[in-house]
Amino acid sequence: MSRENFYSRDEDWLKDTDNALSDSCSNAENRGQTEEAGPDIEEIHSVGEPLSESGSTPMQSYLKHLYRLELLTPEEEHSTTCLLRDLEDTLIEKLQQCGTELVQLRSEGVEQRGSTGAYDHGLIIAHTEKLMAGDELIRRERSKLGGLLRRFQEQRKKLIQCNLRLVIAIAKRFRNPSVPFIDLIQEGNVGLMKAIERFKPQMGYRFSTYAYWWIQQEIQLAMRRNEDLVRQPANVQDDLRTIYRAIGEVRALGHPASDENLVKHTGLDLERIQSLLKLPGPTGSLDDPVADDQSSTRLDYAPADELYNTDELVTNQELAERLREAVNRLPPRQRTVLNLRYGLISDRDCSFRVIGEQLGLSQERARQLHSDAIRQLKRQWR
Repeated sequence: MSRENFYSRDEDWLKDTDNALSDSCSNAENRGQTEEAGPDIEEIHSVGEPLSESGSTPMQSYLKHLYRLELLTPEEEHSTTCLLRDLEDTLIEKLQQCGTELVQLRSEGVEQRGSTGAYDHGLIIAHTEKLMAGDELIRRERSKLGGLLRRFQEQRKKLIQCNLRLVIAIAKRFRNPSVPFIDLIQEGNVGLMKAIERFKPQMGYRFSTYAYWWIQQEIQLAMRRNEDLVRQPANVQDDLRTIYRAIGEVRALGHPASDENLVKHTGLDLERIQSLLKLPGPTGSLDDPVADDQSSTRLDYAPADELYNTDELVTNQELAERLREAVNRLPPRQRTVLNLRYGLISDRDCSFRVIGEQLGLSQERARQLHSDAIRQLKRQWR
């Protein structure tokens, strides 16, 4: 499932989540679930989200609605996933009969799932709605297809909402100051929807067990994208993490962290370890405080010759632009003499003798043209 499709295709059910949870799950609320929600809400509030007018944060309101939803039993989970897969296959078959190709229903870059492949539910819904809006189907077939689509969306929505608590439980394990907690939950929800598209109930596993790894993968990818200003590939970050962990283990055993010892503990090639250790470390802001009192920053300790005066830089750029415009207004010969004399084109200064040879003039005539050009520039700058 592409990330672009996630925000568009699930916008409808995300909008009415609060109403659906309040209407369909008001009878499922019990004392045990309320007690379970309490610590999570307090823990989320400790992150420091601003309170709304009602006295609760958006995260607290989300959790209050979320924990009213009763979890599925293993039997209900299996029947829901089987029904969802059957409805998906039926919709795909209907779309094929109307001329839709299977490749149009697959997410970009998704691997094959068995013999049928993994299909993007958002694309299935979009193509079905487009087919229903056209004139290719008679009224009876359109009504039947609409019923299938409605049941498909209901089962998919049910499976998503009943596993949102699993996403929060996994996201809490990866809480990181560099990524807001609500963003981790959002990325985990993307992984949950990817798991729904690829899950095969006939394998005999529980859906929550299968979805766990997809949710965790999306959260880890989000953390890698926001971990540093200069983003490194995921395999590089994994290998670096393995190397740093091995360095700690080797030193804990009292051995030097040599390349040979790292090769034994990591299983990586010697060239791979040496090349990764040569990479620059994590980047940081010059405005980060050095001490806890935040009275000094890294910029205060930077060498003076490495600092750039912004005002001076802008002034020099404006001066160079004005000088370039003034030189372009000179006659062609005088402009050529200045360009050759001061290296404005070739970055090499030429003598009047060389200028005269290139223009077919005497050395004295080249000097006169230079003097005339300088006088005209001074006249323009007055």
